[in-house]
Amino acid sequence: MAEPLLRIIYPHAGGRGWDTVTTLVTLASRLLGGEVTRFEGFPSAARKALSVAPRRTGGDDILLICPAPYALSFVLEFPELLRGHRRVVAWVIDSFWDDRIPRVARHRGHIDRLFVNDAEVVDSWSQQTGIETSALPFGADVLRHGTPGGDRPYDLQIVGRQPATWSAPDARSAAEAAGLRCAPAAPYLDNDPEGNQQGLRDSMSLSKFTLAFSNLAAPAAYTHPTRAYITGRWTEALAVGSVVAGIAPDCLAADRLFWPGATLELGTVERTPGLPILREAARGWTPELARHNYRMALERLDWRWRLRALADALGRPTPALDAELRELANLIAAEGQP
Repeated sequence: MAEPLLRIIYPHAGGRGWDTVTTLVTLASRLLGGEVTRFEGFPSAARKALSVAPRRTGGDDILLICPAPYALSFVLEFPELLRGHRRVVAWVIDSFWDDRIPRVARHRGHIDRLFVNDAEVVDSWSQQTGIETSALPFGADVLRHGTPGGDRPYDLQIVGRQPATWSAPDARSAAEAAGLRCAPAAPYLDNDPEGNQQGLRDSMSLSKFTLAFSNLAAPAAYTHPTRAYITGRWTEALAVGSVVAGIAPDCLAADRLFWPGATLELGTVERTPGLPILREAARGWTPELARHNYRMALERLDWRWRLRALADALGRPTPALDAELRELANLIAAEGQP
């Protein structure tokens, strides 16, 4: 009997902050052999009403890659819902919003297995849904896009959400005046997730340090007000060997994934006391720091380790993923040689 098809459902959350996840979906499609269906906006009320209907079994396997809990309802939007699904596995990225779990995850067994980015909420998701739930944290495509390069003409890259003093118009000029050479901002291109991610990686790969602050230290309207979490700025920077300077998130993912030398703690969101710390760190920086970050990122951050867990949950053969995991393991072994 032929293996059921794998359909990857990706509800895009809109806005400019999801390119990392969009490129992850492309990678998952290639390595797991799945066909991607992308949705925009929010699931319809009519479809959400189907959450109380019994699930039909059979049909294709489904992998839901969800930006936030609401997107789980898109398993009900899929055109072949009425034909049934064999196995449904879901991965929720912004899983810290565990007070927003939709009805579809609580009724009628529409989802077989859950993965959430944040280990702190595994028990909450499991208790609220009755579904076996595991932590699967953020990552990066280190194998294909990481670099240990030690030629870094810039000291600092300032990118993404920053506290007020670091997002001020004069932040770069103040850093330059303090003796830090700042990398140019990576350009943003509409409707080009791959190009945007590559531009960001290229910029960070030329920088000794990348500036990033925990959402609790530098909050915004769209961040969680009480739970800290890592994002793609940390993982993408480390994949290209850049040390992440600022205030790291106080969370289990950071505790388990980061290593000594991965971050430089400034201890403050204020620019004036932070600049001399950065300047001294830049003076003491060596190419070996970049190489070490790259090797550790291969070992801990590569998306392929996460995709292995998803493939195991789906119970599917994955020859393309298996081959690249072997390549990844060989590269880690080679990088570990003196």
